[in-house]
Amino acid sequence: MNSRNRNILIASGAGLVIALAILLFCSRKEDASRTAVQLQSSTSITPTPTPAKIDPAATSVVTPTKEAINQRQEAQINLAYATPIAIYGKVVDESGHPIEGATVEIGIADRPLQTGTKHMVTTDGRGLFSLIGVRGIAFSVTASKNGYYSTDESNGQRNVVVPASTDLARPTKENPVVLVLRKQGRVVPLTFISSRQIDVPATGQSLSIDLGTGQKAQSGLEVASWLGDTNQRPFNWHYQLSIPGGGLIERKGQFDFEAPLAGYQPTAEIDMPTTAPKWTSRGKKEYFAKLSDGRYARFSIRFYPGQRNFVVLESYVNPKPGDRNLEFDPAKVVKP
Repeated sequence: MNSRNRNILIASGAGLVIALAILLFCSRKEDASRTAVQLQSSTSITPTPTPAKIDPAATSVVTPTKEAINQRQEAQINLAYATPIAIYGKVVDESGHPIEGATVEIGIADRPLQTGTKHMVTTDGRGLFSLIGVRGIAFSVTASKNGYYSTDESNGQRNVVVPASTDLARPTKENPVVLVLRKQGRVVPLTFISSRQIDVPATGQSLSIDLGTGQKAQSGLEVASWLGDTNQRPFNWHYQLSIPGGGLIERKGQFDFEAPLAGYQPTAEIDMPTTAPKWTSRGKKEYFAKLSDGRYARFSIRFYPGQRNFVVLESYVNPKPGDRNLEFDPAKVVKP
């Protein structure tokens, strides 16, 4: 029973109660008048008739059963998942130019508590794509193409909720969902080390890591750490990074691929005191590095302070001394 029907039933019951009350009042008023007339003509008093009893069942509101509620909720869910969807989109590069031949994966949430249906489409010469005649409660779109990066602006992906009751604007032919990809620049052969996990002493003892191999070495990236009582939360932790004979500069942009010419610092400090407003037992940084032999590198390092104290390193090294280009193509990887 929906709320409108319930309100009607309640209103009907209330109306019945009022009507009966009016009849009862009128009946009593009539009896009182009759009694007054009899008192004027006789000393005997005619007893007032007992008013009719009101049946409580006639004014009660029927409460829906739990099974009825569940069935209604299920019907509403199924109705939402059956919402018609027409998807219109466009894939462009960082300058807003359309990208032809991009692959777009569209995921439709069309089945409750189950994996949705996937569709693959390709952009035309204007970078446009579409999918119509499908139903669901939401959809996601992901674009990709060889020679392009997904960007922070859209991450190459958009998720859109489209139930019938939504107030969100849906993409149309005139206003398509836009996905942005960034074109690769000039890529060069690089040494690549992926997610190398390295244990680090927690007492300030320095450890040297070769950025070209990810292995412990006599020289390279030096890592030292100092930890407080890791049995307590929060605890103090501090890391120090340095490159003897070279230096470090923090890398800020996702598409910063050229190492700076100058401005390198001999050390970098990563500090997390217990008083930090957003204390955490994890951390991540990205740096450009100038090595002592004139080579350039970029690397990311994730910190995992604790009873087992370690870092996870990912690095890209240009094997050609003096070449600051660090844009990577997996097809041109150089083995360490």
